[in-house]
Amino acid sequence: MPVRALPPVTEDLLRRLDGAATDFTLRWLEGVAGRAGNPRGLRIERFGDAIAPASRAEPDLDFMNRVMRLFPRDAGRLEDILAFYRGLGVRPWFELAPGDGFERLASALTAGGAAQIGFHSVLYGLPAPETLPNPAADARVEEVGPGNAFEAFVDTLLEGLELPAKALDEARRDHAPWASVEPWRCYLARIDGRAAAAAVLAVVDGVGLLAAAATRPAFRGRGCQTALIHRRVADAAAAGCELVTANAEFASSSHRNLQRAGLREAFTKAVWRVGEGT
Repeated sequence: MPVRALPPVTEDLLRRLDGAATDFTLRWLEGVAGRAGNPRGLRIERFGDAIAPASRAEPDLDFMNRVMRLFPRDAGRLEDILAFYRGLGVRPWFELAPGDGFERLASALTAGGAAQIGFHSVLYGLPAPETLPNPAADARVEEVGPGNAFEAFVDTLLEGLELPAKALDEARRDHAPWASVEPWRCYLARIDGRAAAAAVLAVVDGVGLLAAAATRPAFRGRGCQTALIHRRVADAAAAGCELVTANAEFASSSHRNLQRAGLREAFTKAVWRVGEGT
């Protein structure tokens, strides 16, 4: 049977792929904000379609202080967004997808004291596991959940992200709700029985988001992420997804792993931050 063609990137597709990533991040942040006493001091405000999380306790954690879904049509709300962050003493990040009128938004950000600091790739592909390269034979992937190696999943993810030791306890508590988020599936890759890498599949509106992937330093370069991509794409196909998507820092190892697995560049987000370079 021939493999169907990858759909062209349109504005509707862009928003669908971006929506899957936004849904994942928002659910994560809502879980953090919902912890007893809200120790991160996290607030989540909305300005039109734009979503603006902010944490006075963690002003240098980008994902807790990053404006999402800010499109050119909401450029007029930027002054209110910036005032919200100024009131909290936080310098926010922005991830901006391309679109008509982008120059208006860029001009407004520049006037508000922000500067572009990088790029972030959004990739996509078909959930066709038969087209993927064979995963490494020594990497074994299992799905985990409450009471089934979930703590090992969290520890592996955090070690793979190389969080400082002093941040680990709070981060473990932040990730504890992941075990019960209904559209999320958590995976652990093992080598010789040892927990080596972790990743998540989040199904949103027929799109399988390959999210939150990390490998412990001692196991890098041994095919764990290839195995995790293969498993998640297969499970996305079984769940009836029409597409799979993933976000990665441009030219990073994650970016290369996804490209080797057949995902293609859908679009590139521009990353901005207030107060950079001033």
